[in-house]
Amino acid sequence: MSRFANATRAIFIKDLVTELRTKQLLPTQICLGLLIAWIFRIATEAAIADEYKSTVAAALLPIAILLSAIWTSDKSFAIEQQNDCISSLLLAPVDAGHIYVAKLLVNITILCVFEIVTVPVILMLFKVSIANMWLELIVVILLANIGIAGIGTLLGCVVQGTRAASSLLTILVMATLCPLMIPTIFALLSLFGTLGQSVGGASTLAMVGNFKTAIGYMTAFDAIFVTICWLLFGLVVQE
Repeated sequence: MSRFANATRAIFIKDLVTELRTKQLLPTQICLGLLIAWIFRIATEAAIADEYKSTVAAALLPIAILLSAIWTSDKSFAIEQQNDCISSLLLAPVDAGHIYVAKLLVNITILCVFEIVTVPVILMLFKVSIANMWLELIVVILLANIGIAGIGTLLGCVVQGTRAASSLLTILVMATLCPLMIPTIFALLSLFGTLGQSVGGASTLAMVGNFKTAIGYMTAFDAIFVTICWLLFGLVVQE
């Protein structure tokens, strides 16, 4: 465990220091997230009543997180291509699983910093009040971050050898994360108080059940995604 912690911490610090020096990810992510939120806000200004804007915010938030995660995952291994850094990393006396966990933690950290700026802005623009449910919102966002980053970290490595890396990464991430997005959107709609009576019958969201069940689904998907990706990463990174 000590060796695992030391190796993970070293790679984690290396990637964070690289990001702080180059400033390639966070400024672009934050600007993109705020631009998306502003466009949605303008589009809903006259067409949607205030009581429905929380629903738009619940849909917008996962979109912003997904796009940010895709950008982060793509750059996570693209930067290792420079000067063939990935070869040196693989020659280091660490297991491939250590590299995956460190990259995963870096991607989650960058997503959290992105959300510290964008989430309050989205809530303010769409006049969403969550009262004393900030802790529940943080749990939902963190679980979404873990699942999205878990898949994105592996797939970001998979597509690096392809010509259309960014496009392929987007397609693969979107297709793989559908099961996680359903309980995530349900949980956000529940927190924002806009689930309403329209969700019923055999609709996709109605199958989730309630907020606690949605959190359970998200936790289960996170565990499955991270475990499978951790086990496969050694084979993928060698290729």
